[in-house]
Amino acid sequence: SLDKLADSFKIKKGKGHFPYLFVNKNNLNYKGPTPDINYFPRISEKEYNIISFSGRAAKKNWDLKKEAINYLENDLLVLLQVMEKFNSSLFVNHNIQMTEGLTISRLAFNLFYTKYFNKIKPIPLINKINIFNFLSEGYFGGITEVYKPYGQNLKSYDVNSLYPFAALNPMPGTVCEFIESLDGNSLDLNSLFGFFYAKVKTNNLYLGLLPVRTKSGVIYPNGEFSGVWSSEELKFAKENGYEINVIKGYHFNKVENVFDNYVFDLYKLKSESSGVEKAINKSLLNNLFGRFGMNIVKPVTTSVNKERLEYLMSTREIKSFLKITEDHFIISYSPIISKQICLEHGLDYIKVLDNEKSLNLEKSLNLFTDVSIAISAMVTSYARISMIIIKLEILKRGGELYYTDTDSIITNTNLEDYFENSVGPNIGQFKLESHIEEAYFISNQTYCLRLKDNSYVIKAKGVQGTSLTLNDFKKMYLSETVSAIKTETIKDFEKGYVLIQNKKVFLNHNAYTKRQKIFNPKGLWVDTLPLMYNNVTKSITPYYKYT
Repeated sequence: SLDKLADSFKIKKGKGHFPYLFVNKNNLNYKGPTPDINYFPRISEKEYNIISFSGRAAKKNWDLKKEAINYLENDLLVLLQVMEKFNSSLFVNHNIQMTEGLTISRLAFNLFYTKYFNKIKPIPLINKINIFNFLSEGYFGGITEVYKPYGQNLKSYDVNSLYPFAALNPMPGTVCEFIESLDGNSLDLNSLFGFFYAKVKTNNLYLGLLPVRTKSGVIYPNGEFSGVWSSEELKFAKENGYEINVIKGYHFNKVENVFDNYVFDLYKLKSESSGVEKAINKSLLNNLFGRFGMNIVKPVTTSVNKERLEYLMSTREIKSFLKITEDHFIISYSPIISKQICLEHGLDYIKVLDNEKSLNLEKSLNLFTDVSIAISAMVTSYARISMIIIKLEILKRGGELYYTDTDSIITNTNLEDYFENSVGPNIGQFKLESHIEEAYFISNQTYCLRLKDNSYVIKAKGVQGTSLTLNDFKKMYLSETVSAIKTETIKDFEKGYVLIQNKKVFLNHNAYTKRQKIFNPKGLWVDTLPLMYNNVTKSITPYYKYT
């Protein structure tokens, strides 16, 4: 938030507080006592008392118009000071200008290419649509799963810079060839490096080892299925008992130490700095690798009428759109016609292609020429492997898993007792985040931790965590529906207003569907197992097991 940015950048005059919930069309010229504290979002009693004459008496001359103008002025001034300090830090420490890129990932990209890129170790720029589409099938993010919904006396560990650590592994080079098995026999997996379409049969471990995309999201199932994965993940799965039949894919040469200097320099800078400098170095360190995975086809942003909007929505992937008037919209969309979206809207994909062939879309596409999805996909692949290795070892030694996010694990195990040099300050090592007295894990990014010091960590995707309590999570664990507060922003560009309001919503206690829930004889959810997935029938087979 801008408030936190101001604190981090040590800007003396903060943004301040404003009673958004107080404003309505009938009181725009309000003058009188300071509005009640309940109208001010995210304000402490101490801060409110300062606003209202330190609590001695509420202001009697509080002017809504003046306060709004003052608040907006502070907003702009604080943001300007943040930008100036941010730009100064980038220039002094890294010799780059903020204006060289629109995003932190672009700035990281510029820094890498100007200071660290080694022409002897080139990166494969993927700018052919057919190759990009194949590799993107093997590009997955981190693992976020609930294993056990309730636990006591747990430990929460985070990895120090997981993706940069993963990027220290060998990367795909610029020598690439398409390889295919023509006789149905598996290609020699041990000699491959790249991304390959394979048929897989699992051995029903407690953890699924390979990600699979389904209509309801990415899962790590057991069963028989096919897909595209990195050669390194396929090798890892095979080493752990999976049957792997590699059919075809893109084989790259291996290149060592592509990102080593960048990673070690930025990690050292991050470790030795604090405050804003630490945050900037951390962002530059972490945001480089995702930049390579951008879609090579640049989206088109334009203004359209309602008829054109409806046609584009039925034939293309829509990034965003804004309603300006009843017949005027600003839309951002992928220019490539989507077969899946056409089918979902009852359109004949071939006819749509024929109708638009005169536009020569393929030749008029605006492409990014400095991206490499092979790099991003390989980095995330290495990261998943390193996390699963630790989790498998925890289970092997009799420990239990409760929850995992991309770079974190919650377990009942002391990692430092089990694994030598696993916990520490170095890149790739774990750090102990918290000692947990009691925890409820309801779904992805929806959990409550009561720590040993009786403080709480509450995360609830899509709603205000402060609107929930430990008791609410206990109710959801016991299959009860609870309510929470969601902040909504309603925009009307035709009338020129933005309305921020709180809305009461209900949380589904049964929202977690990425693993199969296991219940005890009393019907209480106690554990999970991977879903059973069949790629041929595209079916996820639920099964119920009591423990």
